[in-house]
Amino acid sequence: MGVLTRPVFILLSTTTHCSMVALIRNNMSRYNEKKISYAHQERLMDMLCDTLCQLKSRRVMKNFLKDLLNRQERIMLVRRLLIAEMLVDGFTYKEIIKRLHCGFPTIARVERWLHFGRGGYQIAIRSKTGR
Repeated sequence: MGVLTRPVFILLSTTTHCSMVALIRNNMSRYNEKKISYAHQERLMDMLCDTLCQLKSRRVMKNFLKDLLNRQERIMLVRRLLIAEMLVDGFTYKEIIKRLHCGFPTIARVERWLHFGRGGYQIAIRSKTGR
């Protein structure tokens, strides 16, 4: 377990590290969102966000994400961002499907998050493109 969690916790304080390892051991042998309280899910998300914010360069971030995510997970994240950008640019579902080889449900889900989510896609697109 220590080998798998080390990249995620490396930038955290020892106290935070110990409490998060205990939290994961007690709640995540197999992920089931119904067995992990919303408060614990939020603490785990905060931990990940804190770790990401501490990474100082593109190279370090890229290496971290390559360690954390497998190739398919990385591609899916980038694809969702591309879908959001294309939707903002006015592309149709049909055009997006043809260019990105993704499914209708994926585009619909991204569009729903784009319009009714917490604004993360808009912020990411604006910071990337300056729009």
